[in-house]
Amino acid sequence: MLDYKKIGQFLSNERKKAELTQKQLAEELNITFQAISRWEKGLSVPSLDILDDLSQIFNVSVDEILKGEGYSARFSYEKAGVDVMKMDIINKKAEKFVEMDEYNPSFRGGIYDLKNYLTLEHPFIVSRVLEPGTKQRIAIEYGYIEELIQDIFFTLINDILATGANPIFITNTIISAQENIDLVNKIVSLCYDEAKKYDIKILKGQYSIKPKVIYPGEYLIDSEMIGIVDYDSMINYKNISAGDTILYIESNGIHHHGFSLIDKLLDEIPEIKKEFINDNSFIDEIMKPPYCYYNCLKHLIEDKRINGLVNIAGFGIPRSVERIIPDGLSAIIDLSKIDIPMIFKCLKHYLNVNDHEMLNTFNCGVGYIVIVSEKNEKMILEHINKYYYCSKIGVIEKGEEKIKFLNSLNW
Repeated sequence: MLDYKKIGQFLSNERKKAELTQKQLAEELNITFQAISRWEKGLSVPSLDILDDLSQIFNVSVDEILKGEGYSARFSYEKAGVDVMKMDIINKKAEKFVEMDEYNPSFRGGIYDLKNYLTLEHPFIVSRVLEPGTKQRIAIEYGYIEELIQDIFFTLINDILATGANPIFITNTIISAQENIDLVNKIVSLCYDEAKKYDIKILKGQYSIKPKVIYPGEYLIDSEMIGIVDYDSMINYKNISAGDTILYIESNGIHHHGFSLIDKLLDEIPEIKKEFINDNSFIDEIMKPPYCYYNCLKHLIEDKRINGLVNIAGFGIPRSVERIIPDGLSAIIDLSKIDIPMIFKCLKHYLNVNDHEMLNTFNCGVGYIVIVSEKNEKMILEHINKYYYCSKIGVIEKGEEKIKFLNSLNW
C-alpha cells in the first residue's frame, strides 16, 4: 500500500535538492502548482505519466518515488539500469492497445478465443517472424518511426498472403538499452492503428530494458504475424504448371531488404544523402514503406484464381522466385519488361555493381510475383492494375533450370 505522506515528503525533499519552487516544477510538468502542493502534503500522488517525468527531473527511479525513499543498497535492479516501476508504467500503457478474450492474472501473456477462426474444414496456422534489421536501426536514427511500423506490417502481411492465408494476429517484442516511454508508446500506438486497418488483433507483447545487451540509443523490434488458411485454399508450388503466366506488381522502392549494403554506402559515401529522387531526399526515398498488396490480392486468393505468389523480399528476384518453381519447370523472365524506379538507378551508380549484384540484393522494381493460368491473365491484370501497376514479365515452361533471364535490365 502506498504511503502518501512518505511519498510527499520524498518529493518535497527532491524538489528542494533540485532547487525548484513548486511553481517552477509545475511549469516543467505542465500542471498546476496546487497539484504539487497536494502531493507534498500527502493528499494525493502523481499519475503514472507524471511519475516518469518526475523520475527524470529528479534523477531517481519511479520505484524510489513510490516507496518514498532513495536506495542505498549496492545491488539493485535500478542500479543495474532497469527501473521496474517504469517498466510497469510502459507495459500498463501498452495494454490499452491489446485485445484479450480472457484474463488470467497468473499468466503474463495473452489468452485468445479461436472459435471464430476454426470454422474452416482443415485450418492451418501460418507464422512469420520479422527479425530486427538494418532498416530498423536507420529508421530510428533518422526518425522514420511511422514508416518503420508500416514496413513491418506490410512486409509481414505480404509474406503471409503468399500462402493464401488471412493475417489475424501480430505481436511485438521491443528491447532497448534504456527507457524511452514516448518512443515505445508511439511504436505501440502506430501498430494499433495499422492493425485496425486490416482487422488484425495485437497479441500481448513484451518491452524489456537490457542495458548490457543493446547499445545505448538502439532498439530491437522483433515482430511475429500469424495467419490462418484452409488447407484446400492454400497457395503452394504444386499449383504451378507449364503455360502459366508470370506477372509482376510494382514495388514502392527498396521495401524491407538490402539495407546492409545501403548502410555501408551511407558510411563510406555520406554525400549520397544530398541526392534527390523524385523530389524526395535520399533518406526519404529509402525509408518509404512497401506497398501492402492485401487489398489487390485478397479476392483473387479467395476465388482461387492464383497458382503462385511470392513477395520479393530478401536476396532479390532470383532466390525469391526459385523457391516457388516446382521441379521440372522453369520461370522464363524478361528483365527488359521491368520498369526500374529511379532509386535503384541511383544505388547502382554509387555502388558501382553489375546487374547480377543488383538483382540478388534489391527488388529492382518488382514488389510481388503473381503466377496465374493463361486463361485468367487478362482479368487478373485488369483487377490488380486498379490498385498498382502490374504487367506480364514471363511464362512458366518445362525445364530443369528453375529460373532463366532473357534480355537485360533497362537502366
